[in-house]
Amino acid sequence: MRLVKAAQMREMDLDATRRYSIPSLILMENAGLSIVQVIMQRFLGEEVQGKRVFIIAGPGNNGGDGFVVGRHLFNKGAFVGFLITVPPDNYRGDAAVNLKIVEDMGLPYSILHPENLDSVAVELEKADLIVDALFGTGFKGVPREPFASLIRMVNKAGKPVIAVDIPSGMEADTGRISGDCIRAQATVTMGMPKLGLYLDPGAQYTGKVIVGDISFPPDLKSEEGGDYYLVDEKMAAEMLPERLPTSHKGDFGHVAVIGGTRGYTGAVVLASNAALRGGAGLVTAIIPEVCYPIAAVKLTEAMTFPAKGTENGGFSSSALESIKGVLQRATVAAVGPGLGQEEETADFLEDLLKNLNIPIVLDADALNIIAKRRHLLSDQALAKQRRNWVFTPHPGEMARLCDTTIAAVQEDRVGVAAEASRKWGVVLVLKGAHTVIAGPEGPLFINSTGNPGLASGGTGDVLAGLIASFLAQGLDPLQAAVCGPFIHGLAADRIAEKSGEAGMIAGDLLAEISQVIESLTALKRGRS
Repeated sequence: MRLVKAAQMREMDLDATRRYSIPSLILMENAGLSIVQVIMQRFLGEEVQGKRVFIIAGPGNNGGDGFVVGRHLFNKGAFVGFLITVPPDNYRGDAAVNLKIVEDMGLPYSILHPENLDSVAVELEKADLIVDALFGTGFKGVPREPFASLIRMVNKAGKPVIAVDIPSGMEADTGRISGDCIRAQATVTMGMPKLGLYLDPGAQYTGKVIVGDISFPPDLKSEEGGDYYLVDEKMAAEMLPERLPTSHKGDFGHVAVIGGTRGYTGAVVLASNAALRGGAGLVTAIIPEVCYPIAAVKLTEAMTFPAKGTENGGFSSSALESIKGVLQRATVAAVGPGLGQEEETADFLEDLLKNLNIPIVLDADALNIIAKRRHLLSDQALAKQRRNWVFTPHPGEMARLCDTTIAAVQEDRVGVAAEASRKWGVVLVLKGAHTVIAGPEGPLFINSTGNPGLASGGTGDVLAGLIASFLAQGLDPLQAAVCGPFIHGLAADRIAEKSGEAGMIAGDLLAEISQVIESLTALKRGRS
């Protein structure tokens, strides 16, 4: 699903009027009607008669939408009250037109003043539903008084809240919240979904996001040519590789999983099994020889191979020579789960990256080593090969790669991921709530699945193996990086529905992954 920034949405509104002669007043009317529809479906039901609705209407188009909502709910029998945030003469354009209609209908409104907040609190307590039409997509920064107090009062009232376009206090492009923000149970976003609604911390305030139809012609809201996309079931299903009746294991690629050190063999096992569950035809786990017997016992379906190791259980600096034969048969590599960071292992990784000309998923300690050997990110001799690298950092690893802080990464996850992907020439999967996936040429993707149950050891290893599996089956690096987190997160969501988030472990994901892939494949077949 295509996402837009606030400026892009404003341009689309103008195009609707200039190119298609749709008056902006009609767009506002349709916006209000779409909100009314959601209110009746999710909050008040068909019997609106006698229900109390309190609408907070700012001076912009959001406030105008709120006036339309109130008018239609009043016509259906609701008791509707408005709080306007500036004197009536300060409303302009379509918002002023709809405020005049409200006045002519005799609907009551009060004007926000610091001294009348107590009476506002009384109205909030009496309401069955609160409509947040205060700030629009142009809002940035911190709500000033008395708006900050008003927002706190709405949140404290404990009543259902529906937000118009975006919860007030959130920045539409980034999801940033710098002060107080409305916490909504649902957000009806107009025309096209806004990027910030799907980025933390804003995504925690939106509730259910519904896109309101304001009568844009199909080509105006085309899914093609966007800069940002939300990964959904339809997108993931369409990317999945075909599996024909005549296929054999050689058609689905050979993944080499390279990692493991003393105490961390489980990471390689999880990544290897995930590659198999994702559909790879063959998987070989390459483990330092000291740890090899442990991993070999744990792996049944995957092949295993010992690499020359160090006394500490890591990869020797000369390990590449001992595994060249295996690597020649591999079509994809996943490197890093449980790898360790001793100096000889770092030498081995650098040697590997300079000599391995297949797609590579780089995770965990492989990324930590690269952060210390940042020349690997700028070496022009590796530029072509880096186009086939997929990085899967969590925020801490990303901070080390960028030589910055975790806070700086989290402050602008989209910007940091996009810039790093472009600069380094790699596909980048910035893990976390609403994982961000970026390619050097764009577009940028936001994952829509996953839950806090994934915050346990080993789930990242499963993701690395899963992405490698899709690469092995013929997806390009960006496609594999989009499908992997979506399916990984959806598996976690389904497990959470059955048994909760707490106590979810990485191994739980393995069996669920194949079921998720089957359901997406069925969805794809249904469309073909």
